[in-house]
Amino acid sequence: MPSSKPAFFFSSTQSVDNRLGDVFSFIWGSYAGLRELWWQVRGFNTQFPDLHISEIENKFLAGLPMPGGIDFKKLFVKTDWAEHEKDFSRWILFDVCTLYEGWAEKVCKDLFSSSTYERNAKAIQFPSGVRANRQVSGYPVAVNEANTSASTLMKDEFLPTLKKSYLNCWSFIDQHLLAYRFFKECRNSFIHSEGVVTQDIIDKHTELATIQAVKPSPFRNNFILPSQTLGQSIELNLKDCINFATIVRKLICTFDAALSVAMASEAILEQRIRNLVSNNPKWNNLPSDPAKREQRVHRMLAASRIPEPQNFANMMAWMQSKGII
Repeated sequence: MPSSKPAFFFSSTQSVDNRLGDVFSFIWGSYAGLRELWWQVRGFNTQFPDLHISEIENKFLAGLPMPGGIDFKKLFVKTDWAEHEKDFSRWILFDVCTLYEGWAEKVCKDLFSSSTYERNAKAIQFPSGVRANRQVSGYPVAVNEANTSASTLMKDEFLPTLKKSYLNCWSFIDQHLLAYRFFKECRNSFIHSEGVVTQDIIDKHTELATIQAVKPSPFRNNFILPSQTLGQSIELNLKDCINFATIVRKLICTFDAALSVAMASEAILEQRIRNLVSNNPKWNNLPSDPAKREQRVHRMLAASRIPEPQNFANMMAWMQSKGII
């Protein structure tokens, strides 16, 4: 049996999970490079205080092709490292929010109709709630629609596997979405309110501090949560923003499983396998020996990036009924 079993169902989930890894590799590479150069420049400036800043810049950057200009004095001499860490925090905040929003829209567009996918993409960014008209709001809107026309194959064969992921946080989904909302409100303020603390940020900060104070905490690592003052600049903590990225990764994994039960997911599953078969003729000629035939189909699913089903005989029967094998 192939050992390469994807942890997620939707291709976009695996793509975003990989992208998160790439984002952090680049961020930490940039962090290390800036930290080292910042430290060296400040040390050199201390040793040679009479040198003009242009001479110091030439010392460190001469011969290095630069695509744009740098305010060298501000970046390396006037700015303390704590301020740079705030910039890295904002970088993480923006990238992680954007990745989650993009993932939600892609998955919901694949699953739901043109009239509801935007609503559902927004819904899975909010904890559960009830509106004034007593209608349910938040993530249950999307999850309930996915279950309205659920696929028996997806519920029986794949949901149990997907739910077992160590990243799945279904038991604390509301708490994780509340954490997401706090950081999302901070991101929104940087875009729309010049990065100052709004009343929404104060409210979400209080909610998050309250829920993580419960023992045991719903989070593997609690947030530090620097205090926020209404109308003042938002205070971000770098470790909190790293923890926030983990929260988003858990949300993506959890909703990947919860939404995979939709009938549209079965169609996605079928098309993914058919694409593999049509692009490589070796999958069309299966061995007649039952054991070898099953091994080949296992490899077919692995190559299609399909999670392991609960009962492989049921999966093969479904594939035969669809004329895939």
